[in-house]
Amino acid sequence: MASKVKIVKVYTSFMDGMTPVNAEVEVSITPGLPSFDVIGLCDSSIKESRGRIQPALISSGYQMPKGHITASISPSYIKKSGTGFDLPIAVGMLIASGQLSVKKGSFIYASGEIKLDGTIKGTPSAALRLRLCKDEYDYVFIPSEEEDAARCAGLTAMPIGSLTMLRETFEESSYNPMRFTLDDIGDDEEYLPDFSAVKGQEKAIRALLIAAAGFHNILLLGSPGCGKTMAGKILAGIMPPLNGSEIGDVYSVMEAAGLKDDPEEGLILSDRRPFRYIYPGMSRGRILGIPSKLMPGEFALANHGVLFADEIFEYKREVLEALRIPLEDHVVRMSKDGRNFAFPASFVFVAAGNPCKCGMLYEEGRRCTCTPTIIHNYMNKLSGPIKDRLDLVAEMRSISGKSMAESASSENKRMNEEMRSLVKSAWQMQKERFNDSIFNGTCLNADAELLRAGSEVVNYAAEISEAAGFSARGFNRILRVGRTIADIAGREDMCKADVAEAGIYRKGDFINGRVGFKAS
Repeated sequence: MASKVKIVKVYTSFMDGMTPVNAEVEVSITPGLPSFDVIGLCDSSIKESRGRIQPALISSGYQMPKGHITASISPSYIKKSGTGFDLPIAVGMLIASGQLSVKKGSFIYASGEIKLDGTIKGTPSAALRLRLCKDEYDYVFIPSEEEDAARCAGLTAMPIGSLTMLRETFEESSYNPMRFTLDDIGDDEEYLPDFSAVKGQEKAIRALLIAAAGFHNILLLGSPGCGKTMAGKILAGIMPPLNGSEIGDVYSVMEAAGLKDDPEEGLILSDRRPFRYIYPGMSRGRILGIPSKLMPGEFALANHGVLFADEIFEYKREVLEALRIPLEDHVVRMSKDGRNFAFPASFVFVAAGNPCKCGMLYEEGRRCTCTPTIIHNYMNKLSGPIKDRLDLVAEMRSISGKSMAESASSENKRMNEEMRSLVKSAWQMQKERFNDSIFNGTCLNADAELLRAGSEVVNYAAEISEAAGFSARGFNRILRVGRTIADIAGREDMCKADVAEAGIYRKGDFINGRVGFKAS
């Protein structure tokens, strides 16, 4: 008569690209020669778990179960990788072998990598994976290193640092879960940039306000040292802080990119919007990501924040052209092993560059040495499709030392607060208008498919577009920018003045590449 096989189920989750997936780990121990098999379309990182679990159990005072051990991980049709399956497999083995006692019918969730000495480590993308962990589980065990990720997910769980804690939990009935929340993450006022860096740049400040209020892409043109980089940081600072869902998104991508162990950047749980900086010479893989490793690049790291592209006219052509689809669709697509994956990349794109080859076209009292042909050729380093994706264009100039000193005052903090208030109000209007429609967590004017506009305004926008030579995309975008300008003013309906201002910032002469900007 065949002996009854005891099967223990433990639940966990894993990442399929950037999509979290629930998994069920079934562990059985049957009589026979000692062996350990892991099945379920698993890669080597999972199959190697047997080499980690055996010494870990012995180091923690347990015994390695005798007989044939099988760990089956489903769904079996999805290829799985990662070391986060170590803990659920170990828990299943200990329960199946009778070394841990648990009430029949209990639902257990566990995730974590096990070291040889029995300590438990966190694994990447925990903030996304833990969102799938609902209150239906009787026990939820996560590595102590994943407490910040649990806060992103709003999870109730018991963090554990070693396998020995499992014995204490089950034998002494000391399961004591904690409720993790983001309640104590507040707005970091000290993070707000100082507007003195761009004082005297009224047009640029206005353009930055519009960009932040509608999530519009912007190009800043000015001589070296005029404050373009600081302007990009200001843009990130005047937008509302990340909400709970967005914090989890940002934190997860940083985990996946390996920034957790980066000594320079580190991994900090914060409601600050990301500000990522790219420059000429940076590889395409670093910017867009590495498909062979499903490693996110700067585009994905800038999600929900700002991506600043310095010296935009100096990038290699193939790198610039690779930006076209992500800037339009707000995702970075990768292919690996015949499958397609997508990383969210919804951000404000801030491009910065010199207005001409010498960089002095806008500077007063300085003679630009570039001929009209040189200026034309320099501006045309950006292709038409890339230019078409830039909603706003603003010039910046260097200011004198005296003006710079006068600009540094207590007025700057008040300007910060006023601009943040305007952006927050504009976002709220858009949220109400689109009835909580979701585009990567937010539906703002830059991504809106439908906008409220009267026929008179639409006809006026068409006239401007035809006169300036805008494409159909350009026509659509000046309407979106005009809608944002109206939102900043608190108006329910756009007017012609809103569209006219949007047309000025779009700059038809630049979009069509006829001439460079003239200093105004």
